Amino acid sequence: MNIGTEINSQEKALYITFSGIYLTKNNIVEIINLIESVENDKNINHIIFSSASKDFCLGHDIKSLLGYDETEAKIYASLGQELIKKIRESRKIIISALAGKTLGPGFEIAIASDLVFATKDTTFGFPETDYGIIPAFGGTALASRKIHENFVKYLTITGVEIGVDELFCRGIISKIFKSKDEMFGHICDVVKNLNKKSMFTLGLAKETINNGIEIDIDRALLLKQNAFSVAFSSYDKKEGMLAFIEKREPKFKNRWEDYEDMF
Repeated sequence: MNIGTEINSQEKALYITFSGIYLTKNNIVEIINLIESVENDKNINHIIFSSASKDFCLGHDIKSLLGYDETEAKIYASLGQELIKKIRESRKIIISALAGKTLGPGFEIAIASDLVFATKDTTFGFPETDYGIIPAFGGTALASRKIHENFVKYLTITGVEIGVDELFCRGIISKIFKSKDEMFGHICDVVKNLNKKSMFTLGLAKETINNGIEIDIDRALLLKQNAFSVAFSSYDKKEGMLAFIEKREPKFKNRWEDYEDMF
């Protein structure tokens, strides 16, 4: 699989496009480096994963994995988990635009993304048990937190592929489209709308939701209180509220990069 990149300056988005169908160790490293390279770039607000092929991802490069020993497998799994963490911890809004088969690590990338859009022909699955291995990047752990563990066990144990409608009903897919063109038209509209908002607030909301999943409800509520209070330290809080009162469009300027020392 080759990885293509394109910066859309109008959308303030980095498009990371898969060309090919099997994810490799080198691809994982490349994607991690790409996410890191734009993390502090104030000209990039969003990262969008998509594919130039019919399918988003058919899974792991099994021919490469066949030759791995235990140590190499551990390194590979660690890299995959680092990628999933980067997607969740990035202060950018990360969108997956899916079509065709989205299997194995491709499915895990989608689960970790903030917004997930897909065409009606998209299918999902964890086929790893067919190859004598299990999913390794942390997608099943995330999925168990987002949907019922028994459904995740069903997907993992059976390796069955499911349609996009089932994941939409379970809250993983944000919206379904008839075609790629329709999907990317919608993504363009979504991104334009997000760019009108406070980038600091969007990043704060993402971090609060992600971290709240991992802890008990009392600590999650305290985390929410603290994040809500932090928002009141920003210029954007005052600007957003004044704009609402004055019935005008707000002009936000705060970003996560401006609050680096606070966290």
